[in-house]
Amino acid sequence: MDQEPGAALDLEELLTPASIAVVGASAKKESQGHEYVQTLVEAGFPGPIYPVNPKLDELLGLKCYPDLKAIPGDVDFVISAVPADATLELVDGAIAKKAKLIHFFTARFSETGREDAAQLEAELIRRTREAGIRVIGPNCMGVHYPKNKISFDPVLPRNIGNVGVLSQSGSHAFRIIGRGVERGVGFTKVISYGNAMDLNEADFLEHFAQDPDTEVIGAYIEGIRDGRRFLRALRAAASVKPVVVLKGGRTTAGRSAAASHTASLASQAAVWHAAVRQAGALEVSSLNDLIDMLVAFANAGPAAGPRVAILGGAGGEMVESADICNEAGLDVAPLPPEVRESLKEIVPKTWDWISNPIDGSILEWGRPQALHVLQTLAASPAYDVVLANVRWLEFMVARDDGETVFQETLGQLKSLAKNNGKATMFVLGDSESPDERRRRAVVVARHAFAEAGVALYPDIERAARTLGRYVRYLEERGAE
Repeated sequence: MDQEPGAALDLEELLTPASIAVVGASAKKESQGHEYVQTLVEAGFPGPIYPVNPKLDELLGLKCYPDLKAIPGDVDFVISAVPADATLELVDGAIAKKAKLIHFFTARFSETGREDAAQLEAELIRRTREAGIRVIGPNCMGVHYPKNKISFDPVLPRNIGNVGVLSQSGSHAFRIIGRGVERGVGFTKVISYGNAMDLNEADFLEHFAQDPDTEVIGAYIEGIRDGRRFLRALRAAASVKPVVVLKGGRTTAGRSAAASHTASLASQAAVWHAAVRQAGALEVSSLNDLIDMLVAFANAGPAAGPRVAILGGAGGEMVESADICNEAGLDVAPLPPEVRESLKEIVPKTWDWISNPIDGSILEWGRPQALHVLQTLAASPAYDVVLANVRWLEFMVARDDGETVFQETLGQLKSLAKNNGKATMFVLGDSESPDERRRRAVVVARHAFAEAGVALYPDIERAARTLGRYVRYLEERGAE
């Protein structure tokens, strides 16, 4: 490659290699050198996979090579799982094989604060730049690209979706993928990039902004290499797609931790907050918030305004739901007369008692009435968005025909969430019952909602906070 780092590049070409070599491949199953090879094999990477280890003849059915230079032909993508003191030799081999991209899982460079380690990293930069090889890392997990059958751990789910993520932290990348898929989010790519000695946050933002498969962008960033370029990239990306950003190192303690984690110098909090907002991105303050917002943008649906119809649980839960939603900036609008009138046929004994939020305790839990009332409110033009506590699903299985009614109601709820034309979020936390049937019902329901792409949240606080932010973001974008 002839472009300089920081210049325009075709990242998609780099992430679509014809062949991959894993240097430091290992027979030890607990080692990352083993897991990179195992993941590529199990994912079905279509091109040649070359394990490199001079002490092995074969690994997972693949021929091993003593070094990169012994591999026949060229190698597009090299993954480094060797110690830091072996990386210069690895780069020489990558140059001989005309590699386009090196991912350094290898750590213990400038993040250690040691002068010799920083000098080694600087020499890696010099050699790879001279050769035109691009670098992800060092000190990172690398690339999770399920469509291209590339990942960094065999246990990671490989659900394909519309969310692209750049994460300076490998552990956060793991959590985003795992928790996201559990809640119905699929990914185009998740890139863990560590010290960012070459490819950095601006490169990945520019890529995701142009990637036709990526509709939502998430980012975990500890430090930035080039502030002006980063802001240009962030502004450009946020002008075409939702961008949700979590900043690591916002506090004094966090800045110290970031420096030892990925050698990042975190910026002053006030400057950062203002810059992100001016760029049009959405800033969050925790990993849970980041995942919650990605779930909303990926799965919630359109929101025309803040008026929310709520199925709020029973008794105190209902009251709490009203308070929390109102505090989140949502309008807990009362039932219009025509909606109340229509409830006469659905719940003739309680139609004049029901309000918004719907109090489930005055309905018959374990029966379909709660769903029918919710459907009525969701269909009303008096409401823009829907928030439903669906914990009552687990009560259905106690009936004689419980399994049948449970499955039917589950199907109707999925249809409501995906087909009512309004942003819809469901709340379904862990079962608080010792009854194994009810606990299993919650697990089954969560899995079904995730597969259907329903925006699902573990509690009312997180759902309401996310919905409020989501509505405000869409209102602000619509006003631009």
